Parts: sequence; C-alpha cells; structure tokens
Amino acid sequence: MAEVELKNVVKKYGALSVVHDFNLKIEDGEFVVFLGPSGCGKSTTLRMIAGLEDIGGGSIRIGSRDVTHLEPKDRNIAMVFQNYALYPHKTIYENMAFGLRLAKVPEQEIAKRVADAAKMLDLAELLERKPKQLSGGQMQRVALGRALVRNPDVFLLDEPLSNLDAKLRVRMREEIAALHQRIGTSMIYVTHDQVEAMTMADRIVIMRAGLIQQVGAPLEVYDRPENVFVASFIGSPEMNLLEGTISGSDAVIEGMRIPLGGKSGFADGTEIVVGIRPEHVEVGKGDLQFKVNLVEQLGIQTLCSGTCNGLFMRIMIERRDDLKSGDVLAFNVAKGKLHLFERSTGLRVTRADKK
Repeated sequence: MAEVELKNVVKKYGALSVVHDFNLKIEDGEFVVFLGPSGCGKSTTLRMIAGLEDIGGGSIRIGSRDVTHLEPKDRNIAMVFQNYALYPHKTIYENMAFGLRLAKVPEQEIAKRVADAAKMLDLAELLERKPKQLSGGQMQRVALGRALVRNPDVFLLDEPLSNLDAKLRVRMREEIAALHQRIGTSMIYVTHDQVEAMTMADRIVIMRAGLIQQVGAPLEVYDRPENVFVASFIGSPEMNLLEGTISGSDAVIEGMRIPLGGKSGFADGTEIVVGIRPEHVEVGKGDLQFKVNLVEQLGIQTLCSGTCNGLFMRIMIERRDDLKSGDVLAFNVAKGKLHLFERSTGLRVTRADKK
C-alpha cells in the first residue's frame, strides 16, 4: 500500500492541453474517485499515473518512489479497464495467473494468490471456465481478481462498470466498496456517474476541461459546491439554478423575492445565481408558487417538474399520489439550504453572516 502524489502534472497533445497543473495527494488506503463529464481529462490523468501516457510536466510519486518516468510494469500498480481485457482463449485461472507468470512468480505462489482472490470474489467455482461462459458481472470480478493477485500498491479503475446493466452496476459497486474495505489498498476510480462517486468515494475529485473544480468528501461537495459547475454536476436530480440579483437580504428572480436568511455581503443589484436542490423545498407553506407540469412517481418520493414564476424547476417531495399537471403548490426553501453563486465568476458566495 502507498500514498500517491501528483505535483503540477500537465498533459498536452501537440498544442492542445488536456490536463492543467494537476495537484493532488491521495492518502495510503484512500478510495478517491475522479468524476467529470466525458473529455474532462480524468481517464488521461489515471493513465498518466499508470504510466500508459507520458506526462508533459510535473511529477508523480507512489509511496517513496518518483515514478514519473518509470515503465508501467515497474510502478507496482494494477489497472482494471472498462472492457475487462480478458484473454478469450484462456481459462479464468490462466487469465488471473498471466501477469504473475510474466513476473516469474513461482507456480506454487501463483496458485495460492489465485485461490485466495477467487475465494474473496466468489470465483472459485469458475476457474476452469472461459470468459465467454461468464456473465458481465463475473467477467468484471475476474478483471478485479487479476489485479488483486498482484498485491499492488495502488488499484486504478477506469469506468469499470459502464458496460453493465443498472441492477448489476449497483451490485458491483457494493462489491468493489466491500473489497476496498477488506484489503485497504489505495484505489483511484474514474467515472462520469456521480451516483457511483457519492456512494463509493472517501473523496471526490471533480474535473472539468482538465482542471480540478473541487476536492472533498461526498457530502462536503454536495452540501457546499464551490462553483456553479459542481453544483449542477453533483446531485440527482440536479440543483435548480436561477439567475437573479441582490436586493437587501433577498434574492430577486424575475420579480420573485427569496429570503436569503441574512446579509448577502454584496451590494444591491449584484448579479447572482441562486441554487435550490429539488429536495430542499418545503411544500404547503411560504409565498412561492410552483405550477406542476409533470409528475414522476419514484416510490418513496414524488418528483415534479414545472415552473415557478415562469422559470423551470424540479422539486422532490414525499410521496404524493394526488398530484397532477396543472396543480399549484405553495412552497419555500428549507432554512439554510439556499446556495448563492456570483454570476460573473460562477464561484460560491460566502455570506458575511455564515463565515
């Protein structure tokens, strides 16, 4: 096991810069998720840690070693890919043993490591099968097992669940999280799925256009997004973001006044973005009016899409079987749950009364 540190890491393809001045320290045993939309540089950063991509500047350390220019085989990392990358003509045992044989590990030690990993991942009965005889979930466990037998310092997982159906993704998510708890090895996991990030990570690194937007524990980035991008990316359904201006201790949005619960710290007329999570509304009281356009029943909760003073919004409330299109609901925003961002920069506003 080992910590991982990236200092001022840069990646360029010709004149195109895809990762900019990336700085991050991952503690020994930590589960860190790189999260962001397609093309944000998260997989490229992972591949630089693995040694599969050269870096254009900066340095990478794993444990006490500077691995910036080491070959992948010399970094003592194990990578799990999106497409499993299993050898179709080899048995599951041979797939899991392949890397160890290349490393000249004694056959007796190989047999022990494969047996231990197979037992941990519930693969013991499948070792003589070929990949084509397995389900998607079983193949993903084989890919994990092949990484596990190497006893790496760090596991690198590049969107490993994206080829699985929704139900199986949930199960494999639980299995990977449980595996991390058992072995305690540092894991770096890449995904564009914020649910995976929220449910698995010790810390989330949110990326956009090659830049880190925010690093923090899942509930930290959920409760205090540092900018509009993070606010819109974290949360399902996503945060309502409404443009307005400051007026005293209110936000004015299309003539609608929303109390801020204290001084904003900005002069009247300052342009802002107000963030309201759909689940942070209190229906049945308040002066705000929400007109229902669409009702989605989710079982324990009801999600409504509609308008507030002509502006599109979503609200999530406790289950209501009686709602229909055209209904009008009075609501307010739960105390302390309003988010403010400066429109010109997109950055979170730290209000004077909240410091």
